[in-house]
Amino acid sequence: MFNKVKKDYGMRFFIVLLLGWLSLGWIDPTADKIRDGNQSYRNGKYDEAYGRYAEIQESAPGLPEVDFNMADALYKKGKFDEAARLFQKVAGSDNVELQAKSSYNIGNTMYKQGKMKESLEWYKKALDAIEETTSPLNNDLAALRNDAKYNYEYVDKKMKEMEQKKQDKEQNEQEEDDKQNKEDKQSGKNDKDNQEDKEPQKENDTKNKEDQKQQKKEDDKKEQNQRPEKNKQKEQTGKQQQQLPQNPDQKQMTKEAAERLLDAINQSEKEARNVKKDEQKLQHRSVDKDW
Repeated sequence: MFNKVKKDYGMRFFIVLLLGWLSLGWIDPTADKIRDGNQSYRNGKYDEAYGRYAEIQESAPGLPEVDFNMADALYKKGKFDEAARLFQKVAGSDNVELQAKSSYNIGNTMYKQGKMKESLEWYKKALDAIEETTSPLNNDLAALRNDAKYNYEYVDKKMKEMEQKKQDKEQNEQEEDDKQNKEDKQSGKNDKDNQEDKEPQKENDTKNKEDQKQQKKEDDKKEQNQRPEKNKQKEQTGKQQQQLPQNPDQKQMTKEAAERLLDAINQSEKEARNVKKDEQKLQHRSVDKDW
Protein backbone atom coordinates (compact mmCIF):
# COMPACT_ATOMS: atom_id res chain seq x y z
CA MET A 1 0.00 0.00 0.00
CA PHE A 2 2.75 2.45 0.90
CA ASN A 3 4.69 1.84 -2.31
CA LYS A 4 2.02 3.54 -4.37
CA VAL A 5 2.70 6.94 -2.82
CA LYS A 6 4.96 8.88 -5.16
CA LYS A 7 8.54 9.94 -4.51
CA ASP A 8 10.02 12.14 -1.79
CA TYR A 9 11.76 15.41 -2.56
CA GLY A 10 15.21 15.89 -1.07
CA MET A 11 18.74 15.75 -2.34
CA ARG A 12 18.34 17.32 -5.78
CA PHE A 13 16.84 20.42 -4.22
CA PHE A 14 19.64 20.81 -1.66
CA ILE A 15 22.39 20.49 -4.24
CA VAL A 16 20.89 23.20 -6.40
CA LEU A 17 20.55 25.60 -3.49
CA LEU A 18 24.16 25.18 -2.36
CA LEU A 19 25.73 25.04 -5.77
CA GLY A 20 27.51 28.34 -5.10
CA TRP A 21 29.06 26.93 -1.92
CA LEU A 22 30.38 23.90 -3.76
CA SER A 23 32.21 26.09 -6.26
CA LEU A 24 34.03 27.74 -3.37
CA GLY A 25 35.13 24.53 -1.71
CA TRP A 26 38.79 25.42 -1.88
CA ILE A 27 38.36 28.34 0.51
CA ASP A 28 35.27 27.13 2.53
CA PRO A 29 35.49 23.78 4.43
CA THR A 30 31.67 23.78 4.65
CA ALA A 31 31.52 23.02 0.95
CA ASP A 32 33.57 19.85 1.47
CA LYS A 33 31.14 18.67 4.15
CA ILE A 34 28.20 19.40 1.88
CA ARG A 35 29.83 17.47 -0.95
CA ASP A 36 30.66 14.53 1.32
CA GLY A 37 27.14 14.50 2.82
CA ASN A 38 25.47 14.54 -0.58
CA GLN A 39 27.73 11.75 -1.85
CA SER A 40 26.99 9.57 1.22
CA TYR A 41 23.25 10.19 0.75
CA ARG A 42 23.43 9.11 -2.91
CA ASN A 43 25.28 5.94 -1.87
CA GLY A 44 22.62 5.08 0.70
CA LYS A 45 24.90 5.80 3.66
CA TYR A 46 22.33 7.84 5.50
CA ASP A 47 24.12 7.80 8.86
CA GLU A 48 27.24 9.36 7.31
CA ALA A 49 25.15 11.85 5.39
CA TYR A 50 23.27 12.87 8.54
CA GLY A 51 26.58 13.31 10.38
CA ARG A 52 27.98 15.60 7.69
CA TYR A 53 24.80 17.71 7.64
CA ALA A 54 24.87 17.94 11.42
CA GLU A 55 28.43 19.30 11.27
CA ILE A 56 27.29 21.93 8.77
CA GLN A 57 24.40 22.88 11.05
CA GLU A 58 26.87 23.48 13.91
CA SER A 59 29.12 25.70 11.79
CA ALA A 60 26.30 27.47 9.93
CA PRO A 61 23.15 27.29 12.07
CA GLY A 62 19.77 28.53 10.89
CA LEU A 63 19.95 27.21 7.32
CA PRO A 64 16.55 25.58 6.50
CA GLU A 65 18.19 23.72 3.62
CA VAL A 66 20.45 21.87 6.09
CA ASP A 67 17.47 20.98 8.31
CA PHE A 68 15.64 19.74 5.22
CA ASN A 69 18.48 17.39 4.22
CA MET A 70 18.91 16.16 7.80
CA ALA A 71 15.17 15.39 7.91
CA ASP A 72 15.50 13.60 4.58
CA ALA A 73 18.30 11.40 5.95
CA LEU A 74 16.23 10.58 9.06
CA TYR A 75 13.28 9.66 6.84
CA LYS A 76 15.42 7.23 4.87
CA LYS A 77 16.58 5.67 8.14
CA GLY A 78 12.95 5.08 9.15
CA LYS A 79 13.00 7.61 12.00
CA PHE A 80 9.70 9.16 10.93
CA ASP A 81 8.89 11.09 14.10
CA GLU A 82 12.26 12.89 14.15
CA ALA A 83 12.07 13.51 10.42
CA ALA A 84 8.56 14.98 10.72
CA ARG A 85 9.68 17.41 13.40
CA LEU A 86 12.53 18.74 11.24
CA PHE A 87 10.31 18.92 8.13
CA GLN A 88 7.74 20.95 10.10
CA LYS A 89 10.50 23.33 11.15
CA VAL A 90 11.43 23.84 7.50
CA ALA A 91 7.76 24.19 6.47
CA GLY A 92 7.58 27.29 8.63
CA SER A 93 10.28 29.10 6.63
CA ASP A 94 9.61 31.95 4.21
CA ASN A 95 10.79 29.93 1.23
CA VAL A 96 7.63 28.80 -0.64
CA GLU A 97 9.44 26.01 -2.46
CA LEU A 98 10.82 24.65 0.83
CA GLN A 99 7.36 24.94 2.39
CA ALA A 100 5.78 22.90 -0.40
CA LYS A 101 8.46 20.22 -0.44
CA SER A 102 8.57 19.91 3.36
CA SER A 103 4.76 19.69 3.55
CA TYR A 104 4.77 17.01 0.86
CA ASN A 105 7.44 14.98 2.67
CA ILE A 106 5.54 15.30 5.96
CA GLY A 107 2.52 13.85 4.13
CA ASN A 108 4.65 10.85 3.13
CA THR A 109 5.97 10.51 6.67
CA MET A 110 2.44 10.45 8.12
CA TYR A 111 1.35 7.93 5.49
CA LYS A 112 4.25 5.66 6.41
CA GLN A 113 2.99 5.69 10.01
CA GLY A 114 -0.57 4.91 8.95
CA LYS A 115 -1.83 8.38 9.85
CA MET A 116 -4.05 8.76 6.82
CA LYS A 117 -5.99 11.85 7.89
CA GLU A 118 -2.82 13.80 8.81
CA SER A 119 -1.25 12.69 5.55
CA LEU A 120 -4.14 14.21 3.58
CA GLU A 121 -3.82 17.48 5.47
CA TRP A 122 -0.11 17.86 4.64
CA TYR A 123 -0.59 16.99 0.96
CA LYS A 124 -3.24 19.69 0.90
CA LYS A 125 -0.80 22.18 2.49
CA ALA A 126 1.77 21.34 -0.17
CA LEU A 127 -0.78 22.05 -2.93
CA ASP A 128 -1.87 25.28 -1.25
CA ALA A 129 1.74 26.49 -0.95
CA ILE A 130 2.30 25.87 -4.66
CA GLU A 131 -0.94 27.64 -5.63
CA GLU A 132 -0.01 30.69 -3.57
CA THR A 133 3.24 31.34 -5.39
CA THR A 134 3.06 34.25 -7.83
CA SER A 135 6.13 33.38 -9.85
CA PRO A 136 6.07 30.89 -12.71
CA LEU A 137 6.51 27.31 -11.54
CA ASN A 138 9.84 25.68 -12.22
CA ASN A 139 10.07 22.02 -13.18
CA ASP A 140 10.46 20.84 -9.57
CA LEU A 141 7.34 22.61 -8.35
CA ALA A 142 5.32 21.53 -11.36
CA ALA A 143 6.27 17.89 -10.76
CA LEU A 144 5.66 18.32 -7.04
CA ARG A 145 2.14 19.65 -7.67
CA ASN A 146 1.27 16.61 -9.80
CA ASP A 147 2.68 14.19 -7.24
CA ALA A 148 0.95 15.90 -4.31
CA LYS A 149 -2.35 15.82 -6.17
CA TYR A 150 -1.91 12.13 -7.01
CA ASN A 151 -1.03 11.23 -3.43
CA TYR A 152 -3.91 13.26 -2.04
CA GLU A 153 -6.45 11.51 -4.30
CA TYR A 154 -4.91 8.11 -3.63
CA VAL A 155 -4.97 8.47 0.16
CA ASP A 156 -8.47 9.95 0.07
CA LYS A 157 -9.66 6.92 -1.91
CA LYS A 158 -7.97 4.53 0.51
CA MET A 159 -9.58 6.26 3.46
CA LYS A 160 -13.03 5.95 1.87
CA GLU A 161 -12.42 2.27 1.16
CA MET A 162 -11.31 1.72 4.74
CA GLU A 163 -14.35 3.59 6.03
CA GLN A 164 -16.61 1.50 3.82
CA LYS A 165 -15.00 -1.71 5.06
CA LYS A 166 -15.46 -0.52 8.62
CA GLN A 167 -19.12 0.22 8.01
CA ASP A 168 -19.61 -3.14 6.30
CA LYS A 169 -17.95 -4.88 9.21
CA GLU A 170 -20.09 -3.03 11.74
CA GLN A 171 -23.20 -3.79 9.71
CA ASN A 172 -22.30 -7.48 9.52
CA GLU A 173 -21.64 -7.54 13.24
CA GLN A 174 -24.95 -5.82 13.88
CA GLU A 175 -26.76 -8.30 11.67
CA GLU A 176 -25.06 -11.16 13.49
CA ASP A 177 -26.07 -9.65 16.82
CA ASP A 178 -29.66 -9.19 15.64
CA LYS A 179 -29.73 -12.76 14.38
CA GLN A 180 -28.31 -14.05 17.64
CA ASN A 181 -30.78 -12.00 19.67
CA LYS A 182 -33.62 -13.31 17.55
CA GLU A 183 -32.45 -16.88 18.04
CA ASP A 184 -32.04 -16.31 21.77
CA LYS A 185 -35.52 -14.82 21.94
CA GLN A 186 -36.99 -17.73 20.01
CA SER A 187 -35.09 -20.16 22.20
CA GLY A 188 -36.43 -18.40 25.29
CA LYS A 189 -39.96 -18.62 23.92
CA ASN A 190 -39.54 -22.32 23.21
CA ASP A 191 -38.21 -22.87 26.72
CA LYS A 192 -41.22 -21.03 28.11
CA ASP A 193 -43.61 -23.12 25.99
CA ASN A 194 -41.87 -26.28 27.10
CA GLN A 195 -42.11 -25.13 30.70
CA GLU A 196 -45.83 -24.47 30.27
CA ASP A 197 -46.26 -27.91 28.75
CA LYS A 198 -44.41 -29.44 31.67
CA GLU A 199 -46.61 -27.74 34.31
CA PRO A 200 -49.70 -29.94 33.69
CA GLN A 201 -47.50 -33.01 33.64
CA LYS A 202 -45.92 -31.89 36.88
CA GLU A 203 -49.36 -31.43 38.43
CA ASN A 204 -50.40 -34.88 37.23
CA ASP A 205 -47.25 -36.41 38.65
CA THR A 206 -47.90 -34.70 41.97
CA LYS A 207 -51.51 -35.88 41.98
CA ASN A 208 -50.48 -39.43 41.12
CA LYS A 209 -47.93 -39.43 43.93
CA GLU A 210 -50.59 -38.22 46.36
CA ASP A 211 -53.02 -40.88 45.15
CA GLN A 212 -50.37 -43.54 45.52
CA LYS A 213 -49.58 -42.33 49.00
CA GLN A 214 -53.27 -42.36 49.96
CA GLN A 215 -53.72 -45.83 48.46
CA LYS A 216 -50.74 -47.07 50.44
CA LYS A 217 -52.26 -45.71 53.64
CA GLU A 218 -55.54 -47.47 52.88
CA ASP A 219 -53.72 -50.72 52.07
CA ASP A 220 -51.75 -50.49 55.30
CA LYS A 221 -54.92 -49.87 57.29
CA LYS A 222 -56.70 -52.74 55.57
CA GLU A 223 -53.76 -55.02 56.25
CA GLN A 224 -53.78 -54.02 59.92
CA ASN A 225 -57.50 -54.83 60.13
CA GLN A 226 -57.00 -58.20 58.48
CA ARG A 227 -53.97 -59.11 60.57
CA PRO A 228 -55.97 -60.70 63.55
CA GLU A 229 -57.99 -62.85 61.14
CA LYS A 230 -54.84 -63.90 59.34
CA ASN A 231 -53.22 -64.75 62.66
CA LYS A 232 -56.27 -66.84 63.62
CA GLN A 233 -56.18 -68.65 60.30
CA LYS A 234 -52.47 -69.18 60.73
CA GLU A 235 -53.04 -70.71 64.17
CA GLN A 236 -55.73 -73.00 62.81
CA THR A 237 -53.48 -73.97 59.95
CA GLY A 238 -50.73 -74.73 62.44
CA LYS A 239 -53.04 -76.95 64.47
CA GLN A 240 -54.16 -78.78 61.38
CA GLN A 241 -50.57 -79.26 60.33
CA GLN A 242 -49.81 -80.68 63.76
CA GLN A 243 -52.67 -83.17 63.39
CA LEU A 244 -51.82 -84.16 59.85
CA PRO A 245 -48.98 -86.60 60.74
CA GLN A 246 -51.44 -88.82 62.80
CA ASN A 247 -54.08 -89.31 60.10
CA PRO A 248 -51.90 -91.25 57.65
CA ASP A 249 -50.88 -93.58 60.42
CA GLN A 250 -54.51 -94.12 61.44
CA LYS A 251 -55.55 -94.81 57.89
CA GLN A 252 -52.61 -97.17 57.52
CA MET A 253 -53.58 -99.04 60.76
CA THR A 254 -57.18 -99.41 59.62
CA LYS A 255 -56.06 -100.89 56.33
CA GLU A 256 -53.75 -103.33 58.05
CA ALA A 257 -56.45 -104.28 60.49
CA ALA A 258 -58.83 -104.82 57.61
CA GLU A 259 -56.30 -107.00 55.88
CA ARG A 260 -55.72 -108.96 59.02
CA LEU A 261 -59.46 -109.31 59.48
CA LEU A 262 -59.85 -110.41 55.91
CA ASP A 263 -57.05 -112.88 56.33
CA ALA A 264 -58.68 -114.13 59.49
CA ILE A 265 -62.01 -114.50 57.68
CA ASN A 266 -60.39 -116.24 54.78
CA GLN A 267 -58.55 -118.48 57.18
CA SER A 268 -61.78 -119.23 59.04
CA GLU A 269 -63.55 -120.03 55.82
CA LYS A 270 -60.69 -122.25 54.75
CA GLU A 271 -60.72 -124.05 58.03
CA ALA A 272 -64.47 -124.40 57.82
CA ARG A 273 -64.15 -125.95 54.36
CA ASN A 274 -61.54 -128.33 55.61
CA VAL A 275 -63.71 -129.33 58.54
CA LYS A 276 -66.58 -129.97 56.18
CA LYS A 277 -64.40 -132.08 53.97
CA ASP A 278 -63.23 -134.02 56.93
CA GLU A 279 -66.81 -134.58 58.01
CA GLN A 280 -67.71 -135.79 54.55
CA LYS A 281 -64.76 -138.11 54.58
CA LEU A 282 -65.71 -139.42 57.97
CA GLN A 283 -69.24 -140.20 56.81
CA HIS A 284 -67.99 -142.01 53.75
CA ARG A 285 -65.66 -144.06 55.70
CA SER A 286 -68.40 -144.76 58.09
CA VAL A 287 -70.50 -146.14 55.32
CA ASP A 288 -67.68 -148.24 54.05
CA LYS A 289 -67.23 -149.50 57.45
CA ASP A 290 -70.82 -150.57 57.70
CA TRP A 291 -70.36 -152.74 54.62
